[in-house]
Amino acid sequence: MQSPIYPQSDPVSEHPHIRTFHARHGRMSARREQSLILLLPKFEITNLERPVDLAKVLDKDFIVVDFGSGMGTHALQLAQSDPSVGVLAIDVHTVGLIAVVDTATELGLSNIRTHHGDGMDVLKDWMTPASVNEIHVLFPDPWPKARHHKRRLITPLFLDLVVNALKPDGRMVFVTDDESYFESAVTIIASCGNFDVTFSDWEIPITTYHQRAIRLGHKISQLSARKTNA
Repeated sequence: MQSPIYPQSDPVSEHPHIRTFHARHGRMSARREQSLILLLPKFEITNLERPVDLAKVLDKDFIVVDFGSGMGTHALQLAQSDPSVGVLAIDVHTVGLIAVVDTATELGLSNIRTHHGDGMDVLKDWMTPASVNEIHVLFPDPWPKARHHKRRLITPLFLDLVVNALKPDGRMVFVTDDESYFESAVTIIASCGNFDVTFSDWEIPITTYHQRAIRLGHKISQLSARKTNA
């Protein structure tokens, strides 16, 4: 069976940012291929009329974007634990999003949607401005080599898009086990001037990357950047 083809954005015309990820596809089992073809399109926001207002699409007042959802552990926990919350799981990892839609279908979750692709496109002009309550960025690629720091997600451009997407008093939560990245993010967010930053005020979910960080003995740092009225 052939995989469904989703519209691909032109990275030059859509937004002048450097890709912060490696697209990951890999070989898939027949079962996963079936889910990719039959289930994922049912959850995708790709073909919805834009701008997308997730509160209306999901009929929920509180919307959380899991930006870089990986295998979907956190997004699924959010959707399952609180039916009043609407969740958007964004990732380029095909197998991870298949895990999301498989579990969501099995559990009958109607309050979760996905985007299989670059989340910058979604934040830039796909969504209704000021329509998201929280954006969770958990353990993004730290790009530890100095020459690769330009590929890190937390940049002034990304923060401008976050500010535009968040509701008044909405927040972005950022978690990393890379101390250099955390220090850089704190500096960049402070210079943005659109957030009040607090630390260690959020219970970090135990995702695969969190477990790995604990196993390796890494220091885990977090911040909450709440949108101000400035």
